[in-house]
Amino acid sequence: MLQADVETWALARAHQIVLNEGLSLAKAAQDLDRKKSRSLVYELRKVITAAILEAHAGSFDPGNIQSEN
Repeated sequence: MLQADVETWALARAHQIVLNEGLSLAKAAQDLDRKKSRSLVYELRKVITAAILEAHAGSFDPGNIQSEN
């Protein structure tokens, strides 16, 4: 896989994660909702971990990394 392809995928994936999970976490923090913030941090960790595993798998099989857009 070309470096540019990996960079493009990583930027798109990071953007998707921030839009989907990051904004919800920021809102919960702004509302001082500790329980929801903790829950959303856990979800954010899961999504980031999944993205790292997806990228790692794609480094061995270039056709494996797919955009979710």
